[in-house]
Amino acid sequence: MALASRDGMPLIDHFMDRALDETCIEADDQLHEFDTPIDRIRFLCRVRLRQTRPYIRRWPEAAALLAQPGNVRVAMGQLSTLVSRMWYLAGDQSTQIDWHAKRSMLAAAYVASELYMCEDTSTDFSATWKFLDRRIEDMQGVEHTATMAQTFGNQFSRNLFNILASRGYISQ
Repeated sequence: MALASRDGMPLIDHFMDRALDETCIEADDQLHEFDTPIDRIRFLCRVRLRQTRPYIRRWPEAAALLAQPGNVRVAMGQLSTLVSRMWYLAGDQSTQIDWHAKRSMLAAAYVASELYMCEDTSTDFSATWKFLDRRIEDMQGVEHTATMAQTFGNQFSRNLFNILASRGYISQ
């Protein structure tokens, strides 16, 4: 049976459910070894990507099937569950817009790494792990930039308020 037929979707969906369960089981035993949430995220991504290794040469077919319009809802549901579970296991306590931003960044990093892995011919996927590490570093850079922008915005609004108040345009 070719995976790229509609009949392959239940198999792919089952694999993704099982791989997430196995990732959580393995993580439960080892997450305590990592000090920071981002180190836990890196570990969780590696564990989950290792679940795909036995099927990696066929995974482009699965990705093509998941990208079909009729399957996007399932694909996005699986990806959303995966990244939310990873952040939860990593100890993430973010709220509101930060919650969505972190999950979006992780989804992009994970999917890019998974697709990179499909073409990786290095020993034990060492190029994929380096690629993943760079994507995680990119996530940290974006998070730092967002924090700096928020800090600047807060300082700017406070200063603007004080200037307007000092000139009598608004009351304190």
